[in-house]
Amino acid sequence: MARVREIAEAVEKIAPGALAEDWDNVGLQVGEPGGEVDRVLVALTPLPEVFEEAEEVGANFLLFHHPLIFRALSSVNTASYPGDLIARAVRDNLTVYAAHTNYDAAPGGVSVALAESLGLSGPLGIVAPRGGLRKLVVFVPEENADEISDALTEAGAGVIGDYTHCTFRGPGTGTFFGGEATDPYAGEKSRLERVPELRLETVVPAHGTSRAAAAVRAAHPYEEPAFDVYPVDGHPEGCGYGRVGMLPEPLTPEELREHVSDSLGFPARLVAEPEPGRRIERVAVLGGSGSSFLGETAVSGADAYVTGDLDYHDALLAESLGLVAIDAGHAATELPSLEPLARRLAELVDVPVSVSRVQR
Repeated sequence: MARVREIAEAVEKIAPGALAEDWDNVGLQVGEPGGEVDRVLVALTPLPEVFEEAEEVGANFLLFHHPLIFRALSSVNTASYPGDLIARAVRDNLTVYAAHTNYDAAPGGVSVALAESLGLSGPLGIVAPRGGLRKLVVFVPEENADEISDALTEAGAGVIGDYTHCTFRGPGTGTFFGGEATDPYAGEKSRLERVPELRLETVVPAHGTSRAAAAVRAAHPYEEPAFDVYPVDGHPEGCGYGRVGMLPEPLTPEELREHVSDSLGFPARLVAEPEPGRRIERVAVLGGSGSSFLGETAVSGADAYVTGDLDYHDALLAESLGLVAIDAGHAATELPSLEPLARRLAELVDVPVSVSRVQR
C-alpha cells in the first residue's frame, strides 16, 4: 500500500516545491503523510465535481494544480468555498495536494505541454527562467570518483544543456587525523594522514541540493565525506515560466487564433494585432495568467503570445511592444498539462493515477 509521503516525494521529483513562488501555497493541503493511498486523481481546480468524481472512481489522493488553501485562513466556514471542500476532505479522509507555480516553472511543466499542444517545434526557449544554481564540490579517492559521479547524475546533478555527467576533476592531497572512535577508509586512526584525492565538482539545481548531498553521503567510502556547496550564477536547465517555439508554418494572427482554438478545444480571443495580416512564425506560450510576463515575452523574440487572463490594458501594452496577443483562457491553457503530469507520476508510484474529466 502506497503512503501519502511516497506520492508527495514523487510529485516533488516532477515539480520541486522550491520552484514555487513565495506567495504561493503548494504541497500537502489536507491529510497526513502516513495515510494510505488507493488511487490518485489529477485535476486542475478543487471543485465539488472533482470530489464527487473521486468518490466514484475510488481516489483518495487529489492532486490539484490550483491550491485549495491559497491564503492563510482565519476561519473555516464549512458552508462556503473553500471551507466546504476542506471539511469534505477531512470527513471523507481525502488527501489534497497542490503543485502550482512549482509545476508552472518545472522542466516539462505547464507551458511545455501547452507548446506541444500547439505543435510548436524546438528547441523551446524559456520566457522567464526561474530557480537557483549551485556548485557542489566533493573530495574523493580516485577509485571512487566514477561511482560518486553516477550517484550525482542519478540525483539530477551535472546537467549542462543537453549534456549530462558533467564534472571537473583535479588531483590533490587530503589530510585528516582520525580519533579513537574512527575507522578510516584510508590510513590509520590516531595519526595525521596524507592521502591522494580528486576534487570532483559539478553543478546542481538549488532545489536538488539536499538530494545530491544525500547521494554523496550514500556513495562516498569515507565515514565523514568532505564536500562544499556554494551558489553560482545561472538557472537550472529547463526551469522557468513560458516557452517559445516555431509554428509548423507561418500564420496570420487570425489563423493563429483559429489554430489555438482548434488545438485546445476552447474559444480563443485575438486581443492585440499591431500589424494586421502580419505572418507569425515564432510564438511564446504561458499557461494560466501570463500578463505579468509581457515584457519578457517581447524580449524573447516572439512574434505572438498565447496565454490567459489578458485584460484591456494588457492588450494595449502588447500592441505597443509589437506583440500579437491571444487570450486562450486560464483553464484552457493549463488543462493540457494534466495528462503529462499523471503519466509521469504513474511511472514513479505503485497506485493507479488518472486525470479528472472536469475541464475547469
